Amino acid sequence: MASLELYSKGASVWIPDPDAVWVSALLLQDYSPGKKHLPLQLTNGKEVQYPVGSPSDLPPLGNPDILEGENDLTALSFLHEPAVLHNLRVRFLDYNSIYTYCGIVLVAINPYDQLPIYGEEVIDAYSGQDMADMEPHIFSVAEEAYRTMTREEKNQSIIISGESGSGKTVSAKFTMRYFAVVGGAAQQTSVEERVLASNPIMESIGNAKTTRNDNSSRFGKYIEIGFGRKGDIIGANMRTYLLEKSRVVFQASAERNYHIFYQLCASRELPEMRSFKLGKTHFRYTNQGGDMQISGTDDLSDLERTRNAFTVLGVQPDQQMELFRILAAVLHLGNVNIQISDRSLAIFSKLLGVDGPQMAHWLCHRRLAVGGEMLIKPMSGQQAVGARDALAKHIYGQLFTWTVQRLNSALRSQRGKARSFIGVLDIYGFETFDRNSFEQFCINYANEKLQQQFNRHVFHLEQEEYIREELVWSRIEFSDNQQCINLIEAQLGLFDLLDEECRMPKGSDESWVRKLYDQHLTGKPHPHFRKPRMSNSAFIVLHFADTVQYECDGFLDKNRDTVFEELINILKASQLVAELFQQQGNVSSVANGSVRSGKRATREHKLTVGFQFRQSLQMLMDTLNSTTPHYVRCIKPNDLKEPFLFDPGRTVQQLRACGVLETIRISAAGFPSRWTYEEFFSRYRLLLRGPQSLDQAQASCRQALPELIPDPDQFCFGKTKVFFRAGQVAFLERLRAEKLRVAAMIIQSRVRGWLARTRYTRICWATVTIQRYWRGALARRLALTLRYSKAALVIQKTYRMVVVRQLFLMIRQATITIQAFTRGTLERRRYRLRAAVLLQARVRGWLARRAYRRVRAAVVFMQCCVRRRAARRELLKLKTEARSVEKYRELNKGMEVKLMQLQLRADQGVGERTLCTQVLMSLKRLFLFSLIFKELQVLQREKDSLYKEKEELSARLLEGEKAREGKCVNQAVSQASAALGAALDEERRKYQGLLRDFTRLEQRYDNLREMSLLTEVDTHNHTTTQTLTHTHTHTHLQTKYLCPYLNHVFSFLVLPSAFSPETTPCPSRRKPATVTGLFECRKRDENKLIKNLITGEIDPYIRVDSALSLPPGLPASVLFLCVRQADCSGDQTHARSLCSAAVTALKAALKKHSNDVHMTALWLKNACVLHDLLTQHSPKQRLCQFLHNVDLNELAPLTTDVSDLIRALSDLCIQAYQQLLSITEKHLQNIIVPALLESEIIPGLSGSAVKLVTSRKRAGSDPRAVGGDAPTMASVLRKLGALHTALSRQDLPPTQMEQAFHQLTYLISSSALNSLLLRKDMCCWSRGMQIRYNVSLLEEWLRSRGLQAGGAVATLEPLIQAVQLLQAGKKTEGDAQALVQTCTALSGQQIVKILTLYTPHSDLDERVTVNFIRTVQGLLKGRSDGHPQHLLMDVRRVFPVTFPYSPPSVLHAEQLVIPDSLKISFLRRV
Repeated sequence: MASLELYSKGASVWIPDPDAVWVSALLLQDYSPGKKHLPLQLTNGKEVQYPVGSPSDLPPLGNPDILEGENDLTALSFLHEPAVLHNLRVRFLDYNSIYTYCGIVLVAINPYDQLPIYGEEVIDAYSGQDMADMEPHIFSVAEEAYRTMTREEKNQSIIISGESGSGKTVSAKFTMRYFAVVGGAAQQTSVEERVLASNPIMESIGNAKTTRNDNSSRFGKYIEIGFGRKGDIIGANMRTYLLEKSRVVFQASAERNYHIFYQLCASRELPEMRSFKLGKTHFRYTNQGGDMQISGTDDLSDLERTRNAFTVLGVQPDQQMELFRILAAVLHLGNVNIQISDRSLAIFSKLLGVDGPQMAHWLCHRRLAVGGEMLIKPMSGQQAVGARDALAKHIYGQLFTWTVQRLNSALRSQRGKARSFIGVLDIYGFETFDRNSFEQFCINYANEKLQQQFNRHVFHLEQEEYIREELVWSRIEFSDNQQCINLIEAQLGLFDLLDEECRMPKGSDESWVRKLYDQHLTGKPHPHFRKPRMSNSAFIVLHFADTVQYECDGFLDKNRDTVFEELINILKASQLVAELFQQQGNVSSVANGSVRSGKRATREHKLTVGFQFRQSLQMLMDTLNSTTPHYVRCIKPNDLKEPFLFDPGRTVQQLRACGVLETIRISAAGFPSRWTYEEFFSRYRLLLRGPQSLDQAQASCRQALPELIPDPDQFCFGKTKVFFRAGQVAFLERLRAEKLRVAAMIIQSRVRGWLARTRYTRICWATVTIQRYWRGALARRLALTLRYSKAALVIQKTYRMVVVRQLFLMIRQATITIQAFTRGTLERRRYRLRAAVLLQARVRGWLARRAYRRVRAAVVFMQCCVRRRAARRELLKLKTEARSVEKYRELNKGMEVKLMQLQLRADQGVGERTLCTQVLMSLKRLFLFSLIFKELQVLQREKDSLYKEKEELSARLLEGEKAREGKCVNQAVSQASAALGAALDEERRKYQGLLRDFTRLEQRYDNLREMSLLTEVDTHNHTTTQTLTHTHTHTHLQTKYLCPYLNHVFSFLVLPSAFSPETTPCPSRRKPATVTGLFECRKRDENKLIKNLITGEIDPYIRVDSALSLPPGLPASVLFLCVRQADCSGDQTHARSLCSAAVTALKAALKKHSNDVHMTALWLKNACVLHDLLTQHSPKQRLCQFLHNVDLNELAPLTTDVSDLIRALSDLCIQAYQQLLSITEKHLQNIIVPALLESEIIPGLSGSAVKLVTSRKRAGSDPRAVGGDAPTMASVLRKLGALHTALSRQDLPPTQMEQAFHQLTYLISSSALNSLLLRKDMCCWSRGMQIRYNVSLLEEWLRSRGLQAGGAVATLEPLIQAVQLLQAGKKTEGDAQALVQTCTALSGQQIVKILTLYTPHSDLDERVTVNFIRTVQGLLKGRSDGHPQHLLMDVRRVFPVTFPYSPPSVLHAEQLVIPDSLKISFLRRV
């Protein structure tokens, strides 16, 4: 048998282990039939002997290493329990992957940790993708259900089951959130918000803390989410099953009551809660478990979230307080003391508004009908406590039912009947405890029904595949649990006998158990029923998952769920709780129990809990059978609630209980491995014979397989696939490896012979070469000796000649030197005598001249003294004569003239003397200054030298400080600049985000108005009114929130100016200026002008083509000239109305052409031109124009205040820009991933490497477009080219084009990278080559159009680095360091995720080892690059756009060329 041949030396097998369940071992010898023991070596090196009685006792074989960590368990070559357990362990612990496919089942392991895999970016990544292409995820199952529903228009169901604490509630919550996001995109309504708001409410009143889970759902629920024709959510409905009411009055150790009670106690200090008298009281119903708090949970904030959810669902605050009042009354009821009257009963009666004495009386008494008379009988203390607890459970059950009905009324469809729905079933899994009672019995019965439906559905899908491929197959046998279900629900079954015993007047648990023994053990014993050996009050049921022993104590009471009618009548008299009991007789809810009275009760009141549960379960099964089911099995990895801790024993127990192993067994019983003929041919062409052509793959496979696998039962040929039994793929892999090994040996022998011959040839050549060189060396050595001998003789001869010549030269030089010194001495003596005589003559002449000069100076000095004395005497004489002149003036008048002349001469002398004195003083000063200057120069030089020394010392001291401080200062400046830039961008982003939300709300308002919801408020129901009120409130809030930003951010985001509003003075009102070159538009022609220029309502069909042919910005220019003419003429009202009409018309035009790129670009250009023209002529720009020497007569400011319209135009520019990007993004959204990741522009690169895979497409998956229909990079470039053409045609600034393509390339990069991070089939070397080539085409396109400057190419860096990561080496520590240093644009989680998903697609490649991934993680911990540790990129991130103000040239009417098609000849040029 082929499978026995696989048990060869070195093969991997699995053997049982008491701790790890299964452990891996290696075969030390080949197995042959007849051997009684297998020698094995465990992973720890220990050798064991495994007993083998027969071939059927052989241990399970291990799968090839290439299949380790597969995301689909059915893709494993060997399908058995140890393979499943090992694969789940590897994915959970090594890869941190909590989701794994098992055929049509999604296995979800609770990580007990917060993982970043549920954000909106993840939803966007899974939306519209094929389930088989993406990594396993709860969103993938939700997307599969949503796509199948919209495509086939058939109802779907998602069945989520598992143990308590396995994560069922969280999975259901994320599923509903996915539907709310995907289904709420088409119509912006509040239905999806209400669907999500139901979760916190149901968690607060239906979830509690247990020993296994801090947020365990103590009820089952089935939520039907209704969808309209367009796939949008229009309503929802919820059904609940088997609320655990006993938890209201009793909690086990370390458990809590329902969350809502603790939330109320935590909010006791709130003013509105003080009337409930919660105070510091310790309530019996909340402190029995002893554990009042849950770590990491704030009950007060949870209550606030619950109240907000009630508000979203339309429950008024007063109704909420009434609900909380009832819950507080239940808490006080638990503290009522039956023995003595206490305060708790009074508070309970006051809170509910009932009569306290009557309530106290009927809590301790009961009414009996005896012989037609009514008797009142007192009850014992234990009976009274039971009646009190039964009343508390009944009130809470009715409150729970009323809340569910209120939620359903709020979630009911408001737009007609839903076209189809998706149901989400969150129901308890199989339970078995140390003591099992009625609740566990009902839960396990429900799981028996669900498991039967699951088995039949899996079997049905398996058989459908065989029929579709036209296989000759035999029926697959699977374990059907119908006998166990019949034991429970059939006639005279467990439920039937239980209801019969409940109808007996003196029925008891003991008598019911005896009836069970008599019915199912006597005669023919039932195979699924047993009696415990040591107990007569219990029974055992053999369920599909496990054998469970049930204790019968309390079965009858819990099945009856009885509460006395007198207590109900008292509550009905209360206005507060009367509504809870109005429909008690009409609604057969699981929460309702029976009401016992003294009279004969109606039939509805006798419905037991078990009967109601069977009815609701049958309705659920009918619903599930009418839909297409999708299964999610939640697994609890450990009981300690520790993150990423894997307990194999607990996991295997749950895998057996939830049906995953049954799916594996059904798959293994048939043909689990299936290949298309092309895939099989590409992988195993080495084993095939005949023509090696892919076109004849099917014929080659049919011819070769019977020779490879002799047993024809081990494979089967279908129409398009070849099917194999379990283990046959591993057998083929072994044959292929053997064939490759033989071929490798032949190649090695040939290569080794060639290497030996080559080595011999090289040795011979080397020997001859060495000999040749050695002989040459000897000859050169002899020649060198002869040269040395001859050279020695020449050197000796020359040396002797040199010695003799040097002696001769030395003697001759000495002789000449002696002669020269002698002659010199004689000549110097003669020279000294002549010099002395000449020197004496010169000295004597100098002494004579000096004596002469002294004598002459003394004579001159004496002459001066004498003359000065004579002059003084003459002066005195003249002064004396001058005094006597007055006496003789009359006598001699002629002397006056002479005196005058003399006086003038004297004055002139004095002036000359003064001038000489001044010149002398100035000369003295100059002399002093020259001296001082010289001193100063000396001092300055000294100072400079000292200063230089000081500078050198200071420089040396400060060099180190400057080097350190310079870096700090530069870093601080750069950080401050970056912070300011980031703050500015954040302000812009918030402002533009508010504009986007405001536009969305306006569109939402228009949608509601078009649906006639605004005009029919009075005729529609109350829910529609609430919807419109909610919409109007949101619109008002958004508008109110938007207004502060318009004044705070507008000045520097939209209207940049050189002066702030605080410093720029407001100009006074000017007189209208006289400007020529304008257009005059009369008031009656205003609407006509707007229609012809913008809206195009006169001829809308011709309007689009003619508008695109206009010069850029022509309508805005015409409108501005008209506005300016009205302003210059003094008609400010007309100017403002014309501006307002233009803005309104531009908004209408944008809405009208919301899907046209070219028209949106046209109106974006006109809005920008009109905004710049109005800004240019605004009063705020007056001073700037003056500073720039602009002709102020040409740019006279407008006297009309249009600042608010300028602001509206700036907002309109942003809205038009966002609409332009939205149109392009809508066109790109569905083609980015197929074009960038899936298209194969390089032919044959991926086809040459086929991976060993056996995974299967699911039945609901869409087939991908192939061939020419598949999107390629040409499609993406065409969409981008259309946008570039539209922007270029309108002559928009390059900065705006760069910003637009920066946003689009970020969308392309983030969408492609997110898909790459979630698709295992894309993470391989060959696919990385294809993706890199596709990205290079986009880079080249951007650079060819000059768009790289705006950061468009830089946004592609994360995708480029991810592709480089796929192509780089991933083995050594050096490779790890290179990866961490290279991939700077990727976060640590992204790098680890790509390495985890990396899948080799050929034998030449290897899987990334866990040790290498751990090394990379260690290096990433030390990297501080500031990147947020996120897994997926935010595809919804929007970069803020800026519109730089560029003053246009002066505009005149004569410059405009207006075509006749505009029909605006009624304008008059001024």
